Amino acid sequence: MAVMARKLGSFGGVALGLLLFSAAATAQAAGETATADIKLADGKDAGTVTLTDVAAGVILKFDLKGLPPGAHGFHVHEVGKCEGDLTSAGGIYNPLGAKHGFFNEEGPMAGDLPNVVAGPDGTARAELVTTYLHLNKDTDDSLFDADGSALVIYDTADDYQTDPEGGGVKRIACGVIKAK
Repeated sequence: MAVMARKLGSFGGVALGLLLFSAAATAQAAGETATADIKLADGKDAGTVTLTDVAAGVILKFDLKGLPPGAHGFHVHEVGKCEGDLTSAGGIYNPLGAKHGFFNEEGPMAGDLPNVVAGPDGTARAELVTTYLHLNKDTDDSLFDADGSALVIYDTADDYQTDPEGGGVKRIACGVIKAK
C-alpha cells in the first residue's frame, strides 16, 4: 500500500487506506446496529440507512431513492423526530460543541457526514465511515438518549464549512435512528 500511496499522492493514499480499512472493519463488524427509514418531506418512502458500530466508528450503508439529482447535505440530528418541515429533528448532533464542517478549524460536529450524491434517476447507494459517532447506548453521548436522533438530508450540497448546517437551505428527507 505504501507504494500505491506514493503513486496516488497524499490524498489518494489516504483514500486508499480508508477504503482498505473500511473493508477490513466491515468483515469484523460485531457491534451494535441501527436503522433509519428515510421519508421525503411529503411522506413518501426514500429508502433505508443501516448503521453498524465498528472499532473505527460507525459504518452507514444507504440505499435511497426519490431524491433530486445531485449532491445533498447529510447529517445526524439531535432529536429523533421527523415531523412537518423536518425542523423537529433539531440541530446537527454536536455533543462536544464543535463548529460545523470538515473545513472548519473548530469542527466538525459529530453529526457532520459527507454529502449524499443522487444520480439522474434520484437514487443514491453507498457506504461511508464516520469516526465521530458510536452506537453504544450506555454513554452520555449516545444517539439513543431520551429524545433519540435522526438522519436528515438537505436540498443542496453541504459546503463543509458554513455554520451551523453547511449552507443547506431546506430539509427534504428525514429518518429516526432506531436500535435493532
